[in-house]
Amino acid sequence: MQIATLNDGSTTHVCVWRDGAWHALPTVPGQERDTLLVALAGPASALAAACPLEPANQFRPVMPYLPPRDVFCLGKNYSAHAEEFSRFSGDGQAVPEAPVVFTKSRWALCGPTDSLAVAPSLAGALDYEAELAVIIGRGGAEIPAATALRHVAGYSVINDTTARDLQRFHTQWFLGKSLPKATPWGPVVVTPDELEPFAEREISATVNGELRQRARLGQMIFSVQDAIACISRVLPLEPGDLIAMGTPSGVGVGFDPPRFLGDGDTVVCRVEGIGELRNSVQVRAMSPAGSDR
Repeated sequence: MQIATLNDGSTTHVCVWRDGAWHALPTVPGQERDTLLVALAGPASALAAACPLEPANQFRPVMPYLPPRDVFCLGKNYSAHAEEFSRFSGDGQAVPEAPVVFTKSRWALCGPTDSLAVAPSLAGALDYEAELAVIIGRGGAEIPAATALRHVAGYSVINDTTARDLQRFHTQWFLGKSLPKATPWGPVVVTPDELEPFAEREISATVNGELRQRARLGQMIFSVQDAIACISRVLPLEPGDLIAMGTPSGVGVGFDPPRFLGDGDTVVCRVEGIGELRNSVQVRAMSPAGSDR
């Protein structure tokens, strides 16, 4: 099943894809996340309860939902990317022996077609990272890897946008990963069966039509099961949590010289079987509150 949060500029609906069209689920405003998670837990009931969305052509996908807390992320989870990143970071250990887990602010998230508006002072080394997003449907602590997939409600796409200069300057990655409303995710969430065969699904990123990243999900060093077991060993997972599973090689910082994003660039991040994010970069002055001047 595919599920999306759609908006026509004034009204938001959580919708499921059925018979070649979007069908809306009964949704209470402000409770889109709960509606989406309940639908993922019971696809048959959701499909039966949905009604045709009219007029469907006026609705566009937005961020599926705002998670209850910050996003869990894996770093250096593809071998080739781990090696290219070590050249940037100076880390002597390129390929990690255990999952590298960090977080980014949930307020960094935005929609699958939103413009990535970044202040000039933060846009000097702006980078893209196409990643698989894991949606937790069932929480728990100390989850064994052997049963971890029972806790996965679905998958989506996320672009782990990063300010590399901030990442290097602060050494801890949180600020460099948390540019406001510059991390798109979506455009849909799919149930796990939609992504089979999982290991063969392609993940990619293009910048202005040029292919930069391309890999298979099966090339991840640490699996979804590994990530869930690792995180929940320390911190219980909650329904609605997002886990970004790391990016393949080909990011801007991996080139010599680096090829960072600039004003007007278009980034497309795609996972086969889910869909794509398509976002343009806008470098512009921002008000102190974070909105355009």
